[in-house]
Amino acid sequence: MHAISILKEQLASPKRVAIVMHTKPDADAFGTSLALALFLRAQGHMVQVIAPTHYPNFLSWLPAADTVFVAENEDEETIMQHIEPIDVLFCVDFSTTSRAGTLAFLLQKTNVLKVIIDHHTEPEDFADILIWDIKAAASAQVAFELFKEWGGEEQITKDIATCLYVGILTDTNSFKNPNTTAQTHRIVAELIDRGVDTAGNQRLIYDNKTLNKLLFFSFAVSQRLVVLPEFHTAYFVIQKEDYKRYDLQNGDTEGLVDYALSLKGTLLGAVLKEKDDTIYLSLRSVGDVPANLIAKKYFQGGGHKNAAGGTSKFSLTETVDHFESIVRSGQFKFQYTNET
Repeated sequence: MHAISILKEQLASPKRVAIVMHTKPDADAFGTSLALALFLRAQGHMVQVIAPTHYPNFLSWLPAADTVFVAENEDEETIMQHIEPIDVLFCVDFSTTSRAGTLAFLLQKTNVLKVIIDHHTEPEDFADILIWDIKAAASAQVAFELFKEWGGEEQITKDIATCLYVGILTDTNSFKNPNTTAQTHRIVAELIDRGVDTAGNQRLIYDNKTLNKLLFFSFAVSQRLVVLPEFHTAYFVIQKEDYKRYDLQNGDTEGLVDYALSLKGTLLGAVLKEKDDTIYLSLRSVGDVPANLIAKKYFQGGGHKNAAGGTSKFSLTETVDHFESIVRSGQFKFQYTNET
């Protein structure tokens, strides 16, 4: 790839590098950022990984996770002290400035080389180099191809492979999403060849819940689930007091949306979460229901066709009413078949 050749040339000698992931980072953003940091440090570069907001606690075991600087609640001066000066800025798993949150100001810096590593649609024009593949199942898959082209297979260590595997595992919903291709499985096989403990990693990701989280899921399914069977839709409404009641930590609502989508006959699943003065939406769909278009058009968000997210500044009640009106409007395809 021409872009990779340019990047290799720019990083032929040691540089000062910052790696930024999107707000509320998921395992793909977090794992890919860590893998990139490990890869670049092995080549002699000075690297600082920055998360705009706190990352999920269940990812804290990943290699080099303890080196990540969380910028949440920090002012610009403090943030710049951690990364100034830098030569190169990597933006991982996002390609729109809004996804950088309070770190968006970094994308306006004119004296650094800006590089995007991503697989989402419609990237904005703020980067100098775009390492991007909309057909990739995860940004971790894009990074794997980058590492092979850049440094060769021998540069992908067990720790790097572990970070990439977790990114692919979660962004494909354990290889269940339609974006999982034969190439995705081939890459995972190569990661396993490098020593990834697939069973152990999956247990750390999926079978490592706190009692509070387990009790919360039980409560959510029994008390917070709304089903609209005639529109093949199910969603959860999580209120502020629910967070306090179950002492929920970062990442404790992860995976809840899949319970909505797992209901037989459901084509669109959602979680609407009330936090501070913002309502956060997670959307999952199957078939032709465009979760990304719903998020982009109505909730200032985006993502993939079958996995997206967004936000609302209206009240929780208003947001729920708005969401239901969208579903009931009939403008999106909600046709269920046995093959769906």
